[in-house]
Amino acid sequence: MAQNIFSLDGIYYNLFVTKLERDGQVTDTEASGRVNDYSMYRDIIGTFYNYNLTIYPYSDDDADDYDTFYDEITAPVPSHTLVVPYGQETLTFEAYVTKAKDTLVVRNGKNIWGSEGLSLSFIAMAPQRRRN
Repeated sequence: MAQNIFSLDGIYYNLFVTKLERDGQVTDTEASGRVNDYSMYRDIIGTFYNYNLTIYPYSDDDADDYDTFYDEITAPVPSHTLVVPYGQETLTFEAYVTKAKDTLVVRNGKNIWGSEGLSLSFIAMAPQRRRN
């Protein structure tokens, strides 16, 4: 895919994005549901855009950037500021990480994390679009 197509907390990391998925969810309140005539009533909160990324370090020499990024996304903080592609522009929003999964490979006695990719899930803290 591309280098530097996203940033986390204002920082672009030297990482290779191989997969970027977005998931738009129009979310209802608890007041939504079927009414007496069985038609659907929707009390819409808004639309949440959540993103899944798969990234790799460019090479074994980029391990420091990768390790720094991993430490940032797994920090015990409520959220991060994420900037990602959206349409032909970008979308900036607060998101929390629900998953950060990678695998260790040992090469020449050196730990190489992420050589098989790091999978991440970012969930929006608030709807990016609200009902008018």
